[in-house]
Amino acid sequence: MTITELSQFSQARKEFLAYLKYTKGHRDTTCYNYGSDLNIWERWLKEAELDWREVSPVDLERYVATLSRNGTGPHAVARKVSSLATFYKWAKRQGLVEDDPVYLIEKPKRPRRIPVWMEKEEQAALYKAMRNHDDIPDTIFGRPRAALLAIRQRYELLFELIQKTGLRISEALGLKVQDVRVVDGVARSIRVIGKGNKERLVPVPDSFGRVFALSLAGKPTSEYVFAKSPGGKPMTARAARDYLGKLVEKAGIEKPITPHKLRHTYATRLLENNAQLIDIQALLGHESIATTQIYTHAGQERLSKLVEGL
Repeated sequence: MTITELSQFSQARKEFLAYLKYTKGHRDTTCYNYGSDLNIWERWLKEAELDWREVSPVDLERYVATLSRNGTGPHAVARKVSSLATFYKWAKRQGLVEDDPVYLIEKPKRPRRIPVWMEKEEQAALYKAMRNHDDIPDTIFGRPRAALLAIRQRYELLFELIQKTGLRISEALGLKVQDVRVVDGVARSIRVIGKGNKERLVPVPDSFGRVFALSLAGKPTSEYVFAKSPGGKPMTARAARDYLGKLVEKAGIEKPITPHKLRHTYATRLLENNAQLIDIQALLGHESIATTQIYTHAGQERLSKLVEGL
């Protein structure tokens, strides 16, 4: 691409990301991923000496082949093509391109993966590790034990919330006190703004609802539930992931458990309790039932029992 073409692409990318954020209501993380995918596309176009407005389906197939040869996994390749599909649809509507080069190519399929989740025994081990505070030192970097204990308890609440409600980590960290409906000292439900700015109400189990409501007592309604300090911001998703990793190691769990795997665990427990996929779809905030179908693994144990003794 020429300098002029690069400038025009940069401006189009900027306007596209603004459209995703302010019109479609996508979260910053989603917009960042789109931007990253478009940056990779821009670099490839520059090396291939192609104008982004005039690329053909054959060029797209060459791009996909290059990604695969360079070691990009099938999931990542599929996401990058999906990002370009969304971008070029938008660009065509805006009159920036005449043709959508992604429309005619055969889209790479994302391989189906069985999600990672925790067994009930592993959940119990994690809870035990979280609530055992013997590993918290008297002081670290000048912070007294009381402050360190408050940090641990904040993470305990976060990780238990995800296991009891199936929220995405971004949804949980974005919660404010006003999003939690408390009745008679019990948190009954949570108002969540999920992907695509879609709103849903997620019920809270009574046993956890009492603990959750108690943690909110006295806090301003506009405050983040997981604020690090009064009136402040919550911890980052990266910090939550790192803290969970330490607790998982402490619990002796060998699986790669992340906050998203806690969400998988929630869905698995629902299926074990004979919940229907359509109900799980609503609770998790999936746009398509196809996304929810990855959780059908939970029925495998029942199928295994059926064939015993044959």
